[in-house]
Amino acid sequence: MSQSVLWEVVKGNNAFLVKRNGLTLSTDPFNNTGVQTYSSTGFITQNAIGVVPTQAKVNQINNVNLVARKSTKFQQADRKTKNTQSVYASTLSVKHGIHTASRVIRKRFGTRRLGLQKAALRKLVKLNRANAVRRRNEIAASKAQKK
Repeated sequence: MSQSVLWEVVKGNNAFLVKRNGLTLSTDPFNNTGVQTYSSTGFITQNAIGVVPTQAKVNQINNVNLVARKSTKFQQADRKTKNTQSVYASTLSVKHGIHTASRVIRKRFGTRRLGLQKAALRKLVKLNRANAVRRRNEIAASKAQKK
């Protein structure tokens, strides 16, 4: 099915749709903007990547996971083996910080869908900043407890 037909079917009612105070938002893991629009809905696109926070320990660099759609090759293999439990996404844990994650995002999107690439990079930076503040607060609290 084409993406436009899928969007027409799911735009008014899907599992990720949240309507509050007149706003229509999305909790789709591949949607990096949080807004329910055709261009930012990731579960209907072929080349989607989501930035998801993890529960990192203090002083740990790995605070972001990238959720990427599996290619259609894997989906067809799952259909042949009748694997109904398969989720068509794979999680890439970033072990070397924000620069490695940004490189993966840039390679995944390439020159296509630059708006989605910018949204994913923006979300990555926001999550990294929030994690840095959280880490500083946890370190300060642990130092205060030692005194």
